[in-house]
Amino acid sequence: MKNRRILAYLGTVMIAGVLCGFILNGVYNDINKEKKPVLEISHKAKTVTPNTPIVYEKEYTKCGHTVISSFEHIKDLVGKDLVSIKNKYSPDQGYSINWKGDTLVIKQQIDGFCPQDKGSCRLKEYQGMVAVYRGAEEEEILERVTAIRMDLLPAAIQNNIRAGKFEFKDKNALNDALENFDEYL
Repeated sequence: MKNRRILAYLGTVMIAGVLCGFILNGVYNDINKEKKPVLEISHKAKTVTPNTPIVYEKEYTKCGHTVISSFEHIKDLVGKDLVSIKNKYSPDQGYSINWKGDTLVIKQQIDGFCPQDKGSCRLKEYQGMVAVYRGAEEEEILERVTAIRMDLLPAAIQNNIRAGKFEFKDKNALNDALENFDEYL
């Protein structure tokens, strides 16, 4: 009987030890288990390098022309990402900046006329005389009044001047036209 009690006691201790082992294994297994990250995203923002191609587009709102040129402040952009560039050149200043592939595109809206339209000249009538106007037609400035009277010119030329058909991109072409009108004096 004594042997049975010892065997029963040893059996109970063994069963209790196995149960404690399972319980402790479950508790410590969760604590010590190395957990893998669910998803690790490493998104490195593109930055401008000295070799990054940059396209600079100036869109002039008054004439509608777009001029593509080199960006003058490239050194300010090197090493910066899109967010910091947009902070410096904001949409409030008329800038729109984005990446197209590996090329940085900087667009700027300028409220005015392009240099080509600012420099254009046209002949018009001013108090019965032929006058030279400079600048875009909406903001033209009277540059000078010539000594050529409108009534001395042929009717076809008078009509063309009044219709604004005598427009010149540079002063040389303008001066050539005015010299040709001298024959009507």
